Amino acid sequence: MMKYFLLPALAILLGACGGSNSVQQINGEADTVLMDVFKSGDVDKLDKIVADDFVNHSREGQVGLDSLKLSIKGFHLNMKNLKMEVITKMANDDYVSNWVRFTGGNPTVLIEGIEVTRYYDGLAKEHWFFPGLQDNR
Repeated sequence: MMKYFLLPALAILLGACGGSNSVQQINGEADTVLMDVFKSGDVDKLDKIVADDFVNHSREGQVGLDSLKLSIKGFHLNMKNLKMEVITKMANDDYVSNWVRFTGGNPTVLIEGIEVTRYYDGLAKEHWFFPGLQDNR
């Protein structure tokens, strides 16, 4: 009797796991691109992962892809020799969080904080940055 229950349950489980990527995986992949853009400054990569109505709460609620691009370009202009490290990444459905460390500038500046981005279907919809440690050396 038990084997008749286990076989359909196993088939359902395998069917649910196969095929399409989970929402969390799709959002995580988009977030990896976003973190790469923060690191490299290559804002052209944002066109495929940012929604038209994107809101950057870290920049006084600025809306749109162009405002995000300007913000990232400005950060890279002000932080010469910028290096970024993702210390840890956490994901929960539509939200992906990264504990990050930025270093650069002259004199060298160290900024650590949490990046939180809300995604919908692999597109960034909202972003927050909560800085913690900031140290001028």
